[in-house]
Amino acid sequence: MDFFRHKFLCSALFLVLLISPSLLGCAPKPAILENVLNTPGHHTSSGFKLIKKGYLYDAKREFNLALELEPHYSPAYRGLGLVYGIEKNFKQAFKDMGSARDYAKEREDGAMACVGFMRLYTMRKGKGWLEDVEGSFLEATSSVKDRPEAYYYMGIAYEEADRIPESKKALEKVLGINKGLVLEAYEALKRIKK
Repeated sequence: MDFFRHKFLCSALFLVLLISPSLLGCAPKPAILENVLNTPGHHTSSGFKLIKKGYLYDAKREFNLALELEPHYSPAYRGLGLVYGIEKNFKQAFKDMGSARDYAKEREDGAMACVGFMRLYTMRKGKGWLEDVEGSFLEATSSVKDRPEAYYYMGIAYEEADRIPESKKALEKVLGINKGLVLEAYEALKRIKK
């Protein structure tokens, strides 16, 4: 009797081992993070990281991928505006930054578009550029208080205009806010004090 029982158990085990790979093939596959990675926010975040590294072509691709997913995504237009500004294509840069401002759904996006304009005016250095930067700064800070980016880029603009006391004050405000660009502001203050 033990022989038959042992034979039955071995046959059953063999059958389970034979069938289980095919059952596993029918199981649902684990979801790849594509739904998280293929979002306008993710592409835009990647684009800004690529700008910092100087990979403008790749940054532009990421911002365009974000716009394919959401055609009115304000942060992606802001990123494109900055890329075009760095490339000295100011006509396109200001057009895209205008789209970033126009498509801003949140006050935060609108404030960041104003910061984008500040950066473009500083890059271009056209007639009355510092007044344009100051105007965009006031617009950015009136809609969102304590935006470190606004104070940082105002400090950089003042530095480039050789208005050092105002530059120090704006950069020190970034350190006081302590919500971003702290290291960059600290480095800029060290550079100014030399």
